[in-house]
Amino acid sequence: MTKEKHASRIGFGVSLAGLAELDNAPAANALPDAFGDRYLYRHNPVFASIRDAALGFGYRFSAEDTPLWRDYQSLSLMALHRILTGKTIPYFDTGTMFRRLIDNNPAARLQPAFIISNLKRNYAFHESAHCVAHSITQRIEAELRSVAPHEADRFVLEAILAESFANTVEALGAVHRHMPFSDRVFYPLNSYYSHDQKREDTLKGALAELGTELRFTLLFLSHFEANLAIQLPTDSTYERIAEAGECFGDQAKIAREIADTGFKLSAGFRESTTPAYFEMLGYTPEYHALMNARWLSQVRNRDFVRALTRMFWEAAGQA
Repeated sequence: MTKEKHASRIGFGVSLAGLAELDNAPAANALPDAFGDRYLYRHNPVFASIRDAALGFGYRFSAEDTPLWRDYQSLSLMALHRILTGKTIPYFDTGTMFRRLIDNNPAARLQPAFIISNLKRNYAFHESAHCVAHSITQRIEAELRSVAPHEADRFVLEAILAESFANTVEALGAVHRHMPFSDRVFYPLNSYYSHDQKREDTLKGALAELGTELRFTLLFLSHFEANLAIQLPTDSTYERIAEAGECFGDQAKIAREIADTGFKLSAGFRESTTPAYFEMLGYTPEYHALMNARWLSQVRNRDFVRALTRMFWEAAGQA
């Protein structure tokens, strides 16, 4: 019986030593002291692509006890701007503690739900996606200025685009499963997302019908709309997403299903966290203006976002 099957038996805890063994193989750009990171880097192509892209844009990762690291642990949202400007992504050293636990009791077993609920989570994947999106939009600053001439409007638009990219790659990363049981432990320890069977079925079905690029585009557009909404999508919302993705007929129906997936974003995040972020930075008027703009309805904006989304898709390894 494999470790995977043995660990998944109902009523038994998972062997901590066996779980750590799955995360023990070195990987060039993985973080060896972030538990589960090496496993995901080796087996999750979206996770690996975002890591490689962030490093390619000159970002580094650090678990060192610095003022940024402390501030990030205290209020991570407000450290994002410093992460982007300082090009350092903080994370927790969760691997050392886990190995120490095994050294003290090699036969230890714990329920997976207990591990996921109690071990400190790392969000370097999410922050990396923000960094990658920021770097890409900087490369096309002239085009971004054409759709958002004013600096404050441009800041808010770029932030929403980056958050939507992060949502998209995390949702797609959650679909990739090398060893289902292990992925269900390691992925939520390193992402805001966890496995969702309905989302997986929708995205796998869309892949078969649309291909990777159009699926990515529609999911990104759906997250963009969701990040600017506090209510469920309306018919006009579905139409904007389908038109921006150039989907008609049966493809528009699939776009609607993907939009419903995108709108599963946390209501609390959309209603509280995002407004608080822009309030703290002094961009509340511009944020409200974008919320009410039906931004994707304008042809110029749709042309811009389609070109941007292609670059995002390529950075995500054409997921």
